[in-house]
Amino acid sequence: MTTQAHRIQRHAEGITRITETGVVPWLRCNIWHVRGRDRDLVIDTGMGLDPLKATIMAETDRPLHAIITHAHFDHSAGLHEFDHRLGHPSEAAVMAGPDWDNTVYGGGWEVAELVNPARYPHFDPATYKVTPAPLTGHLDEGDVVDLGDRAFQVLHLPGHSPGSIGLWEPATRTLFSGDAVYDGQLLDSLPHSDPEVLMATLERIQDLAPDVIHGGHFRSFGQARLDEIIKAYLAGGQRIEDLHAWMATQRASAAKWSE
Repeated sequence: MTTQAHRIQRHAEGITRITETGVVPWLRCNIWHVRGRDRDLVIDTGMGLDPLKATIMAETDRPLHAIITHAHFDHSAGLHEFDHRLGHPSEAAVMAGPDWDNTVYGGGWEVAELVNPARYPHFDPATYKVTPAPLTGHLDEGDVVDLGDRAFQVLHLPGHSPGSIGLWEPATRTLFSGDAVYDGQLLDSLPHSDPEVLMATLERIQDLAPDVIHGGHFRSFGQARLDEIIKAYLAGGQRIEDLHAWMATQRASAAKWSE
């Protein structure tokens, strides 16, 4: 189902993927809605171009707990809409006082065509900003997020950012990995990224042997594809070495606004 602002795709086990249709496909964050008996989860919140909470509330009548896997602008800009806002302690200062540097919007993104100009003719990349959304609670390694009938273990998965986290459901062997791993070239060249730390994170994820990985971008995938991605990364590939050059390549795509 597609609204004007969001595309909604249903997965198994009460999981829905929501994406912002007006954001260029190579940047679109996967916003995950996980249904529970007592409460629902929203994992990541996109660029915040249109109201997100209303889209999700049309699908549920349960309380919503919103979690950011990390505080980059493409994952965190809708967080302010929610009353329960959770993330890693090292991301807390960013969400309390987001700016271009700490949300990594600067450094090239601000001059790229990130949103569909036909949909958002008044969008100005020079004035875009993330609305402050102080965390109402912290999540760290070993914490458990309990929805009543399903529970997720919080994993600290640094490397892409210092406070990146994932959510692991042992019962279904499902991992929500944020940008620690997804089915695309991984980004480890940001000022606060650490390739060596990310390598250790990827090896940890591989040791989990998840059946399903729901990443922060692109399609979901299984263990065989995970092994391919990690093998390529550890061999020196599967990564964005020059962000500006990579962005130029993506902008040249003929299918820029495809669904």
